[in-house]
Amino acid sequence: MIQRLLTGLLTVAALAGVVAVPLPAADLAVEVRGIRSGDGRLYVAVHAPETKDKFPATSGTIAAVQQSANVGALRFILRDLPPGRYAVNAFHDENDNGELDTNLVGIPSEGYGFANDPDSSFGPPDFEAAAVNVGDAAEVAVMTLRY
Repeated sequence: MIQRLLTGLLTVAALAGVVAVPLPAADLAVEVRGIRSGDGRLYVAVHAPETKDKFPATSGTIAAVQQSANVGALRFILRDLPPGRYAVNAFHDENDNGELDTNLVGIPSEGYGFANDPDSSFGPPDFEAAAVNVGDAAEVAVMTLRY
């Protein structure tokens, strides 16, 4: 009888939104294409939508990975992300100095890219243009580097 009462109370509480059920963590695969050389490292970052700075500022980074570059394409897996909508970007640090180098006017001199391959001719895209959903279904963010 007590078990039935507790089960009933938990059911009512869940229906009323009183009991919080944690959302499972999810993985995000990121495929980076168009890598022109095996020099240096490739960096991939995942960004949350609510930040004080405009995407792709590092203040919004919630996950990041890096590995040695290979010509062609590389696939990264970012594990245990909370379900949600995130923007993804990458860059090829060919000279291995740990940063995306730019020329005198601020244009990248190393390869860079964004999920969904949005136009970035006049600066980085907005968050939504480079965003993917992370959740129950397997998601793959695909991008091609621009040099």
